[in-house]
Amino acid sequence: MLTLQGSAVSPGMARGKAFIYKAEVLRETKQNEEDAGPLHADQHERIKSAMNDVRHGLETDARDMSSVLDNDSGDIFRAQSAMMQDNSVIGELEQYLGRGPIDAEEAVRAVFAILASRFRGATNDALRARGDDVDDLSRRLLLSLRGIHAHRLEGMPSGSVLVARHLFPSDTVFLSRSSTVAVLAEFAGPAAHAALLARELGIPCVGGIARIMELTHAGDEIIVDGTKGLALVNPDQETTQAYAHVIEEGQRTKHPPIQVVRAPTATKNGIPVVVMANARSQEDVALAIRCGADGIGLFRTEPFFMASKHLPSAQDFTEFLARCLEPLGRLRVNVRLLDVGADKNPIYLPLPPEPDPFLGLRGVRVLLRYPDFLEAQLRALLESSRRFNLGILIPMVTLEKDVVQVVATCRKLAAAMGITAIPQIGAMIETPAAALTVRSLV
Repeated sequence: MLTLQGSAVSPGMARGKAFIYKAEVLRETKQNEEDAGPLHADQHERIKSAMNDVRHGLETDARDMSSVLDNDSGDIFRAQSAMMQDNSVIGELEQYLGRGPIDAEEAVRAVFAILASRFRGATNDALRARGDDVDDLSRRLLLSLRGIHAHRLEGMPSGSVLVARHLFPSDTVFLSRSSTVAVLAEFAGPAAHAALLARELGIPCVGGIARIMELTHAGDEIIVDGTKGLALVNPDQETTQAYAHVIEEGQRTKHPPIQVVRAPTATKNGIPVVVMANARSQEDVALAIRCGADGIGLFRTEPFFMASKHLPSAQDFTEFLARCLEPLGRLRVNVRLLDVGADKNPIYLPLPPEPDPFLGLRGVRVLLRYPDFLEAQLRALLESSRRFNLGILIPMVTLEKDVVQVVATCRKLAAAMGITAIPQIGAMIETPAAALTVRSLV
């Protein structure tokens, strides 16, 4: 057994297997002299494109984190976006590129390194910690410039103890209560934004462990005590048993058992009432069922699609639904087709600029504009209907023809898939037009 002492960053205790996270190493690349002319000519546009890509990613991360934690934690990513788009930062990048045949990567690396060093020279702990946010921005921009959009934490197994040299805010987006039980980091202080997000997520975290990457290996059993700043690597049986009770008790305290009366819900005069929940993840669905819900009245698909950096396939969506809806058994669930547009724009779906996006291309109108995208979702839902008691909801309907087109597409796909009983399809009544024409939509 190896005992590692660090600093307490986020309280709590947990046990799991080590997942070694080695962040992408973005080394400098030298350009040939003969490439310098054309290379220099388009570097401004490359940085502009990368900034736009990163801005979209930060907006997505902000929405996802705020919705998961139901608070303003997403403001961390909004602050990063504002920092990146600050005129002084853009001006320094332009000035650096103007020095000669310099590529976009070199400019980003140099300018953001200077900015990070300014923060780290501050006397205030919180300001010094902002240096990590700047390094995170630099990494995101460099990855975008290289065309890398996948994140290595996306495939982290459930029950993992994440072991990393650094932990940046963008990394915490991929942590969840189901996949990550604890975090160990060589460089992580309680003032860092990543530490704040770990605390908000309720994930124990220990920082300041020197040589953590050399002292642990993938698959090691690790007990983490985030309150004492302690990690026990490959503990012996006696230690494991001693901590098992403490960890179990901590889980009970964090998630006390819910007493549910399993009786039919009805009004005082005996009219039955079906109580269903809104959900967006497997955790939401499982909690709703534990609390006695009769099913899921609205399952939102936006978090799945907005979190992806590329267009998910029908198979990807089918697998997501299978994981999330598994706790339901044969209870009813209504899955809403993706509702995007206005302030929700996936980076892989080019939507045209509009004077007022909230009144323009949104919801079902987006889906009908991109029929292949609609068909991929419907195939996944039809496939899922073989296993689940599933209904389909159409978002932001305005006219009867919106529903007619989606239903016709669904019937065509069902026939091709050999499905005779298609799921019930309903319209979300969210617009004045839909409310005024509701009789034609029923």
